[in-house]
Amino acid sequence: MASPRFVHLRIHSEFSITDGVVRIDDAVAAAQKDEMGALALTDLSNLFGLVRFYTAARSGGIKPIAGADVWISNPQDPDQPYRLLLLVQNHSGYLNLCQLLSRASLDNQSRGRAEIDPQWFSEPAAKAEDKAAKKTLSNGLIAL
Repeated sequence: MASPRFVHLRIHSEFSITDGVVRIDDAVAAAQKDEMGALALTDLSNLFGLVRFYTAARSGGIKPIAGADVWISNPQDPDQPYRLLLLVQNHSGYLNLCQLLSRASLDNQSRGRAEIDPQWFSEPAAKAEDKAAKKTLSNGLIAL
């Protein structure tokens, strides 16, 4: 496979409830056709399609990149939350993203959106070793 010149880092699949139309298998097939070495799945505020995506990408020779397109609460204007793309860098990042998404869904719904409170990023990490090392929920995540 040739060195990729371009990699999609923001794809919403059929698991993005409000705005995704791309099927995971189709996205992986297109990445293979375009000789991309990697592909990111960043559904809106969820990781529902991650297992299917990971399996399809790996079997297709594509490096899967996990992430989510998230809503961030805007304290100055609650009706206008921010959008942020979070990519998982490692296992700690995956656990932290799961924690952030779960908490947003359970504790911080606004107008049908699960919003992450910006202060949560400075709270102790989800993984026990990371907590012991005083790492936060932003550890292992790349924000775009």
